[in-house]
This record gives sequence, structure tokens and C-alpha cells, in this order.
Amino acid sequence: MLQRLHIIGKKGFIIIGMRRRAKKYFIGIDIGGTKILAALLNEQFEVLQTDKAKVDANKGEKVFFDSLIDGVKKVCKEGEVSLKEIQAIGIGCPGMIKNPDGIITLSPNISFMKNYPLAKKVKQRFKVPVVVENDVNAGLYGEHAFGAAKGVENVVGIFLGTGVGGAMILNGQIYRGTIGAAGEIGHTFLSLPSLVSSFDREGTLEAKVGRHAISSEAGALMLKQQAPVLFEQVGYDVKKIKSKALLKSIQGGDIFIQNLIEDKARIVGISMANVVNLLNPQMIVLGGGVVESMEEWILPPAKETMQKYAMPPIVKGVKVVAAKCGDYAIVKGAAKLAFDTHLAPKRKDNE
Repeated sequence: MLQRLHIIGKKGFIIIGMRRRAKKYFIGIDIGGTKILAALLNEQFEVLQTDKAKVDANKGEKVFFDSLIDGVKKVCKEGEVSLKEIQAIGIGCPGMIKNPDGIITLSPNISFMKNYPLAKKVKQRFKVPVVVENDVNAGLYGEHAFGAAKGVENVVGIFLGTGVGGAMILNGQIYRGTIGAAGEIGHTFLSLPSLVSSFDREGTLEAKVGRHAISSEAGALMLKQQAPVLFEQVGYDVKKIKSKALLKSIQGGDIFIQNLIEDKARIVGISMANVVNLLNPQMIVLGGGVVESMEEWILPPAKETMQKYAMPPIVKGVKVVAAKCGDYAIVKGAAKLAFDTHLAPKRKDNE
């Protein structure tokens, strides 16, 4: 963008010139158990460049951190952006995050991340403000700023994938809880656990609708010869039963797989009813790979079940929508959160 300059010369003449306004860029990072996705974003938080690197957490902290730094450098180089033009960095990471310090108290599948000062380390490297946020919180923040929940003050996100993650934005702000662990809806119980079972998470939402539960039950249907289309894709390898394979199975006519997915959606709907009764939100956003692939078989039964079991005066008007930002929800949300935390103009109390 060009800015007009009015300069008064020595003899009082006005000289009109043009100066190019410096562009502002942000970095968003999505950390997973096996990958790091780095993204370069512009002032409108549009993704310009991405770099996705596979990371083995077992190789240690140095390999992990070097991969993160390399990802930032790569997206800047490919986007022809100087590191000096980066205004802030936002990072989404699974686990419990101590904020505003950006210390990862504990992160599943990344063993060395115990009281790990990630924000401080990245800030020292790039000399810009850094925010570290729980990945599901960052994803919902992205949906709140740019996607399905834009402008909604009270919204709950439920994300279905390998596990089941949750996040809350209440009164326009991320609700983190006392130690940064709020939102673990996957670990809430829908039935009483068996006192004689060796599986201590039996009865939780995640145990019932997580990827392991779905793939196990879909595999059982294959053994009963009730899912021939799915069997053609994965054979006897249950590990290959993922969202895309399930979608092709349903589209190919495996009615028992469709029934399985719809039944899982109804279980999610029970959890949604509990959320509605407890938090009284305006909206629930459903996201994650399972929902992205099979939205039409998940949203309707989930919403219908929620409306059936939630208290009528509370559930009336609660919207149920699918997430829109896809793979970029976390990087966009983390980058926007970094901007809002450190760079956004602060409103005056009397405004």
C-alpha cells in the first residue's frame, strides 16, 4: 500500500511524494505428535506459504526445535519475506499450556515437553512476540475469527480425530481453566466405568467415538462381511481405516458403516446436550478429520440427539455447525491470537 507524503520544502513549497507502507506478516505454527506445520500469513491472516515437516519426538528436543525454526525460515524464504518483517508468532500445541508465559506443562506424545518454555525459546530466536496456545483452543479461535463461529460470543468446539478434543470461547475469550487444561471433553464420562475393567477410560466420549473405537468396530463389520467396499480398500489392515476410507465405504453403499458413523454421531450428540445444559452456549462447532469427511452423516444425527436430550429452554436456538477453516484453523487462530495479545490496539475502558 502506498502512503501520500506532504513535505514542506525550504521555500515553503509543498512536495507531494509516495512511500510504500511496510507490509506486516505473521507466522502460525501447528505442532502435532508427528509433524510441524508452519505457515506465513499476511495482515488479513491469509495463508501465503506453508511448510509441513515430519518430526519424530523420540529424536529429542534439539531435532524438534531445529525443525520448528527451519519451518519458519522456509516459509519466509519461499514467500520472499524477511524475518525482520515478521510481527509476531503464534503456536498451537497439544497439551496443557501455562499462559501468558507460554510454558508447555505437559504434552501427550512429546515426552520432553514438561515445563518446556517454548515461547521464550522462540522469542529469543526471532526477537518478536510469541504466543503458545493449546492446539484445540487455537483451532476454535481460528473458527471464531475467520470461520464458522465468526462473531459468536459463546461457542464450544468439539473436534473428532484420533482422540476427541474440546475448547470453549466464553464471552468472547478463550476459557483455559485454572491450569490451562479446560475443554477435555473427550475424557468426560458418558457412562459409569466398570470397576473390574483394566481399561481405566472406559465410558468416556473418546473411548466411544475416537478413531480407535470407530476403526475397531468397522473392522468387526468387515469380518462379518458387512462392509465389502471398505474391505476392498484396506483389507485386513485396521490401521488403514481412516476418514477417507470410511467416506468411500459409505459412498460405495456400505450401509452398516453409515449406520456406525451415525450411531457415533448420536453419542457425540449426548455430550453436546451435556455441554448445552452446563454452559448455555450460542453455538457448537464440530470439526476434525472425521467431520470434514462425513459432515452429512454426522451433523444431523448429532444435532437431533442434542435437541432431544438437552433442556428445551436452553437448547432452543443453539446452532450446530461444521468447522470451516480445515487444516489451517490452528495456524490462523494462533497467529491471530498472537496479534490480539501483543499488537492489537487496546480499547479504552470508556469506549
